[in-house]
Amino acid sequence: MPYAKVNDLDIYYELHGPEGAEPLFLFNGAFGVIGANSDWSFQLPRLAQQYRVIAFEHRGHGRTNNPAQGFSGYDVLAADAVGLLRYLNVSRAAMVGFSDGAITLLELAQRYPEMIENLVLIGANYYNDESCLKAMETLRPEYIEQHFPAWSDNLEQQHGSQGMGYWKELAAQLSEMWLEKPNYSKDDLGRIAVPTLVMTGQHDNFGSLAQTLDIHRAIKGSELCIVPGASHPVLSQRPEITTMLILDYLDRQRKRRKKLAKA
Repeated sequence: MPYAKVNDLDIYYELHGPEGAEPLFLFNGAFGVIGANSDWSFQLPRLAQQYRVIAFEHRGHGRTNNPAQGFSGYDVLAADAVGLLRYLNVSRAAMVGFSDGAITLLELAQRYPEMIENLVLIGANYYNDESCLKAMETLRPEYIEQHFPAWSDNLEQQHGSQGMGYWKELAAQLSEMWLEKPNYSKDDLGRIAVPTLVMTGQHDNFGSLAQTLDIHRAIKGSELCIVPGASHPVLSQRPEITTMLILDYLDRQRKRRKKLAKA
């Protein structure tokens, strides 16, 4: 099983797709891992037909440890991801993130823009409004166990390598971070200067229409996509259309880069 020694972590990662293909870096949402019933379980095989896909389990998730036993902010998660890219000798990559992964990309794009070819942000919020705070209540372990027992069992299995019931500790660590973060301003978002597609589900309570429009308007030249009838788990609710939209955007950006290189 491949692990990368990065900062204070042993990051679990996987590479999919043909060697030599353009790199594509996938960022999971909160609780996300690699494998069945995960954020990218439908999209990853299709993306790997055309790209060298880098998938990883971020700090404290799945098989990646968290010696700090806490999440101080998205700056730490962004630095972990950059460390993994450097470990793999990848200087630039297209990057696609969902939920917490998309928020991490907001941070990464401000701090390390030179490492990004283009971004796809899915279900991102840039601050915690009333809708987000209410939705966060559904991520408490006791709520998940009561209302989503199948998900509870799945979380136990996905994070079981770190101990029985560890996923509840993970939920507590994340909840503490979410009390204060993300907390970006529109000016912060306006400093992002890489090609970006901003996507969300029509009924997303985290990456709401209002927040998604703010992000789109702040990032100059970004594209916007609202997936009809979907809520926050848009990747699993609309797997075919989200995969198609991601590939379409990446393909158009790749053609744009080639055209500029010839000019």
